[in-house]
Amino acid sequence: MSATQRAGEPVPGSVPALDGVRGLAALLVVLTHVGYQTGETAHGVHGALLARADFGVALFFVLSGLLLYRPWVVADATAQQGPSWRRYYRRRAVRILPAYWLALLAVIVLAGAGGSRADVLANATLTQVYGSGHLLPDFTQTWSLCTEVVFYLALPWLAALVTRLRGPGARLALLGAVVAVNLVWTALAAAGHLPDLAGTWLPGHAAWFAAGMLLAVLSDDARRRPRGRVAQWAADFADRPGTVLLLAAALAALAVTPLAGPRTLSPSTAAESVVKEVAYGLVALLVVGAALVAAPATPMARLLACRPARWCGRVGYGVFLWHLLVLDGVMGLLGVPLFGGDVLPVAALTVAGSLAVAALSWTLLERPLLDRLSRPVSSHRDPPQRQRAERDGEQGERPRGAAAGEHV
Repeated sequence: MSATQRAGEPVPGSVPALDGVRGLAALLVVLTHVGYQTGETAHGVHGALLARADFGVALFFVLSGLLLYRPWVVADATAQQGPSWRRYYRRRAVRILPAYWLALLAVIVLAGAGGSRADVLANATLTQVYGSGHLLPDFTQTWSLCTEVVFYLALPWLAALVTRLRGPGARLALLGAVVAVNLVWTALAAAGHLPDLAGTWLPGHAAWFAAGMLLAVLSDDARRRPRGRVAQWAADFADRPGTVLLLAAALAALAVTPLAGPRTLSPSTAAESVVKEVAYGLVALLVVGAALVAAPATPMARLLACRPARWCGRVGYGVFLWHLLVLDGVMGLLGVPLFGGDVLPVAALTVAGSLAVAALSWTLLERPLLDRLSRPVSSHRDPPQRQRAERDGEQGERPRGAAAGEHV
């Protein structure tokens, strides 16, 4: 972003609607937890929809795959040196850890959820889903962040591997292998052949990240070859992204049925887990893809790129971190016991409270750190070709220095 770019303005060549998708994903995660805590997921069609709102996690993973992998796609397509690994890891650490540690401290102090020393250490190092499991009350949603962090660590190595695979055939074979491992892992975890929380590990959701990486490749190809097949497909749906959303809705309807497993936390069979994994991944791929190709004047793009939607995406990481603690406080304030109903007032206050706390986190902690990180104090250390690759690849990232593909 140039020095004259003002906060809130889109980066040239970016897709502002992706911010809205991130905000939508954050809202879905909040609503699914409200549904479970109030017991509403067990009742009616609306309960089924609340239960499947955990699909927001798939949106997050696809977005991360798309936005974080894009700098390597740009570098590979232009025969330039890829992004600096050190800078990439530093950006990821600054984006994730300070806000996470603050929320963890609040959970320990306010919710009395310190647990054992091993629990605290595991949560502080984002390893709480390994071993016997160390998830803390009001912080159980962080299983997905543990998975994201492993993807962050692995991505430069994966990008280097993909770069060495010449030809679309080899790369498609790698994609197929990732999907196959994902589905086999999901089935084994559901059948009890793996550790208790193994279904949350990266192999259990690798295809969702791979879907985002595929979108990064396709979107770059469409930009560089405006007369190519991918660009023509994108142009065909640019003015009618609703067609893509209708297909996504049909797949989402499948996920709402018992074919994708129970609405509650009861164990799913291997087949049900695989159906849910595939349905969520395809729906997320279609929704993010529709946001990518939608012309700015379409209702979908205008809704997702409006200021409120983009603001929700900007503070979405804080919403993700704080919403269970806020939900616990709201239910206590209203006197609603666990599974005690009153979903509407609980949902309204939880969403409002989570946004308020997240706004404070963004304003006082996250944005200042990202602004400081974005200052070009060491840009002279990297070759101009690498700087251009990172800049071109990161278009679409959040203004004010936030790193593209942030967790939520």
